Amino acid sequence: MKSACIHRFPIRRIGLCLFYAGLSLVCHPLLAAVTQGSGDLIINVEKNAPGRYSTIVTRDGGAGSLGPSYFVSTLSDGEKLSGIVQSAGQGLCSGRYLTGSGVLQGVRIPIAMFSQRPYRYEKNYQCGSTINYVSSSGDSVVGFALGDSQSGDGTEIVLQKNTDLSQFAGQRILLGNVRLTGNDGVAKASNVYLSFARTLRSDPALIDASFLKADAARFSTVAINQDTIKTAVLNVRRISDSPATVLPFNVTFESMKGAPNRDFRMYSLEQPEKFIPYGISVDKRTVGYGDVLTYTLGSTSGSAQLLEINFTIRGKDLVGLKGGTHFSDTFTAVVTPSL
Repeated sequence: MKSACIHRFPIRRIGLCLFYAGLSLVCHPLLAAVTQGSGDLIINVEKNAPGRYSTIVTRDGGAGSLGPSYFVSTLSDGEKLSGIVQSAGQGLCSGRYLTGSGVLQGVRIPIAMFSQRPYRYEKNYQCGSTINYVSSSGDSVVGFALGDSQSGDGTEIVLQKNTDLSQFAGQRILLGNVRLTGNDGVAKASNVYLSFARTLRSDPALIDASFLKADAARFSTVAINQDTIKTAVLNVRRISDSPATVLPFNVTFESMKGAPNRDFRMYSLEQPEKFIPYGISVDKRTVGYGDVLTYTLGSTSGSAQLLEINFTIRGKDLVGLKGGTHFSDTFTAVVTPSL
């Protein structure tokens, strides 16, 4: 009975990558280099035939002149830039590919190092490793190409026999993130998601959920003498009129590496054993790891709840950390209809 209920009213899992870079008593200026394209990189999955799928790459905030697959910056002569593509959420690094895990292990997103002047498209990048770019002869456009490109290096979906991705219909699943860091230590980062069309399944979903203002939840610099708060908004929306009753739903939150002692943690990218805790509050209510929040949606399609989620890094938890330390976590909202 339980599994039948979950099949009819599928769980929605929405990941948000939190990132904190730098430790300072003052704010740094914005990265001098201009990043082409903005927002998260989305690999849209559509069904062509039973067991066969195709993908289209888009960017949430709009693509640059090279296209949505390119995450690059323009460097002036003598400037330096470091970059990394790494796994998060349900993603794994596998050589030059960012892949899914579990049922999604057959999804392989190719990564290439890219330079426009002089032109280079190098397929020897290892996912999870940091690379360094230096401009030595005038302006240069450098960075990464992911998922699709002018070189025909597209996303692969090779599934085991009888594997059906319809269980993910209407969901957006976090696989990783890409980050470019300039001379001043300021990072520009975007998440990499798989987005599954609702048409993958025949039984309509009841609810849809997504993060609004996701970029606002990314920390840049913080200070040891004060708490730093960032905010994102979780939008839970009803997309079906049936059944014609008020629809209750539950929301819980997860952290990529779990949360011992019920606190959420960001772990260091340089020293994985080190972490800093961060606090969560929803509509000014403090929430611990594993807490279940209950809400309702109206009886008609389009009814929505907007949940304001505050992320807090306490200044006292930063004492003793070196400047330029990087921490990250994948924060996931799990939304479950409870009819």
